[in-house]
Amino acid sequence: MNKYLDWQLRTTGWISLVAALVCLVCAFVLPDSLGNKNSLIEDVQMVIVAIGLYITCTAKDRRALFVFASLCLFFILAREVNYGRTLIIFADPENANKYPKWKDMEYGWLAHVGVGLYMVWLLVYFIRRKVWKEISEVLRSFCIPAWELLVAVSGLVVGVASESLHNCLLEELGEVVMYVGGTGLLFLYSRNKVSRR
Repeated sequence: MNKYLDWQLRTTGWISLVAALVCLVCAFVLPDSLGNKNSLIEDVQMVIVAIGLYITCTAKDRRALFVFASLCLFFILAREVNYGRTLIIFADPENANKYPKWKDMEYGWLAHVGVGLYMVWLLVYFIRRKVWKEISEVLRSFCIPAWELLVAVSGLVVGVASESLHNCLLEELGEVVMYVGGTGLLFLYSRNKVSRR
């Protein structure tokens, strides 16, 4: 297992673990309203993803892989604001998480077309630039930073589980944890700070 995982606790690992601990405490002390759309927690998520986007955009090596990662992070940023819907349309005054659906808006169908075209573009870029080759090379040559990975996966599990339980606050905090761990992974790989196998 040590051949595949690097258990060295770097700065990114500490940041990820502290973020997870802070979010755990916040889950017990913050009001549920902070789990609403356009809340402070979602703003924090946007900042973390934007940092990840900066990291991938400024990577020097394995450009195809990190350009692809940048495109994916931009997609995540767009998703966090529901492709602009939560920025330009007001929520239902009685339910801060309820927004008009795209299908109920005059030109809402264009949003689905735009998202679909973007996803097709991502797939085309992945295939034409042979991004899988760079991913394969990274996985063959470098260990996976264990702490950052564990935090990112933990955040993902908490976020998905909380969504199914309709706990918006815990879902958003889980996403924060996932983004922090994921950003740590991107930083280590893009800056060649991961141990070689």
